[in-house]
Amino acid sequence: MDTDPRSPVCLAPHFAFLPIDSNKGEIRLLKIELGRYGEVIKCSYRLTTVTGDVQYETLSYVWGDLQVDKTIIVEDTEVGLTDNLFNALTRIRHETELRHLWVDALCINQEDGAEKTAQVDMMHKIFSECAQCYMWMGNIEASAIGVKESEALEAAKGALDAIRLLSGEDSEYKLPPSLTTRDQRAKAGNAIKALFQSPWWSRIWTVQEATSPRLGTVLWGPISIPWHYLTQVAERLIQGKWPPEDRFSIFDLFENYNFLTSPMLALIWASRWIEAPHPPYEMLYRFRYRRSTDPRDKVYVILNLVAEGSYPLPSVRSSDYGVPAAVLYRRVMLDLLRDEYGLRPLIGFRGEPKSVPGLPSWVVDWSTPPAGQERAAFWEHIKFWYKYTADRGLPMLDLNNLTSPEHGEDVLNVNGVFFDKILVCSDVIAENDGSDRLHEKARETITRAVAEDPRFRIVSEVYWQAVLDDIITGNCADSTESMEGSTADVYWRLQMLRHQRLFITEGGAAGLGPSGTSVGDEIWVLSGGRSPFLLGPLKASDPVVKHEDSSYHYSFRGDVFIPGIMRGEAVDSRKDTQRYVHIH
Repeated sequence: MDTDPRSPVCLAPHFAFLPIDSNKGEIRLLKIELGRYGEVIKCSYRLTTVTGDVQYETLSYVWGDLQVDKTIIVEDTEVGLTDNLFNALTRIRHETELRHLWVDALCINQEDGAEKTAQVDMMHKIFSECAQCYMWMGNIEASAIGVKESEALEAAKGALDAIRLLSGEDSEYKLPPSLTTRDQRAKAGNAIKALFQSPWWSRIWTVQEATSPRLGTVLWGPISIPWHYLTQVAERLIQGKWPPEDRFSIFDLFENYNFLTSPMLALIWASRWIEAPHPPYEMLYRFRYRRSTDPRDKVYVILNLVAEGSYPLPSVRSSDYGVPAAVLYRRVMLDLLRDEYGLRPLIGFRGEPKSVPGLPSWVVDWSTPPAGQERAAFWEHIKFWYKYTADRGLPMLDLNNLTSPEHGEDVLNVNGVFFDKILVCSDVIAENDGSDRLHEKARETITRAVAEDPRFRIVSEVYWQAVLDDIITGNCADSTESMEGSTADVYWRLQMLRHQRLFITEGGAAGLGPSGTSVGDEIWVLSGGRSPFLLGPLKASDPVVKHEDSSYHYSFRGDVFIPGIMRGEAVDSRKDTQRYVHIH
């Protein structure tokens, strides 16, 4: 049997999909025959359209471990499935009712690129027109809940009963038998956490599959609960609409509920994009760290979250799986820069590695980074972006010449002024670095600077100490401004230092830059950049440089903070030195 190694389905060489015409809006449905638990699952195909006369349901699930070791029968042919997909179909198959189910791996010919593109483009319609969507969370795992195998099902039932109570469906908050004791409630709380630890919550396509259907049902092993209960719980918890303390204390379940409200609120926001889409960079960043088997899906899912006929990314009008991921991501980045009329999509880089081969340094890698690697801090940096005007006095970003035939599509051309070079920098600031260690890194950086250039001794040492202290303590942020539940200076200390480096320049300036900051890197103020940016000079010998003269050719590092130039001061005295830089 042959299989796509990235698919949860293994098809025999002679297996033939029932032909469909996507141009007519046709889709395949899997008709699941009646059967009892343990009997072979037998299916056949039926053609229809999303608005046809066949009432159908959809399945939202995680491909998961792609080891194929279960089988079903489709069109009288044996088909291999992964455990997770097999378990989902086993759960949905009914003894007395036929099921017409749309499930991606079995209803789309994954080997036919044209069909896959057309069907993926139809997925919003497929899910929005279904009778209901089954959201398969997997089997109930005792180890995930922290109970004995014999207690797992009861704990899970208690979890769903608790969700019903928190949803406000029962205004009297009558406790069911599964929640009468504190021990039961504690186990139910652990089970709710286990439910939200299901891999389903980390998959990119489940965003669309959860937000498009009119009706959804969460399936968890043999038990289920309506999807809208979960949305109601999240909204009520955020609004402070808790059950009466004397009837049902939420803290008997868990001390903190961010694990529930955070993913649910993100999905609630996404469900509203069909009517009021957010800026495309926000939509992409909102679910950036969800997983996808194909890195291109991180972009294509956005097309299915906005109104039909609207194109938030002008160069990406369909889910074209013939386009390499690196080319797609580069086109997306250019779309974002043009949509923003500026360089905001470039902020927050903190040394995150590229997983997609051939990706230019200035292009965001939307695929999930390797575990344990730094993650970009876009949401943190954006809170300070509009407070700065480093590019004041420069012309607007030239949207028509971001790339050029001379340098190629992978090279970003931006006008700007040179400010300075990095003389020395600290070690990368770790997340667990305390105040003492941060001040120690500042002193080490100053010592290195004096050793590199003794002219800076005495006068500059005092200045550097003051500047770096302000950066470390957050004195560069407004202590009277509220930000994410704290003041801006506290937020700065908590979020703006990790995975960054302190540095001192050859001209004596001091600042904060990304983890990739290196000696000799250059600081530029660029058109469309409210913050200065750090660029790494390239050499003629670098493979990406296709010119004998490598002057003004760079690799992108990230945005930097330097007191004294965040309000346009660097541009005021350098307007006559403007020139284009070429970022590879």
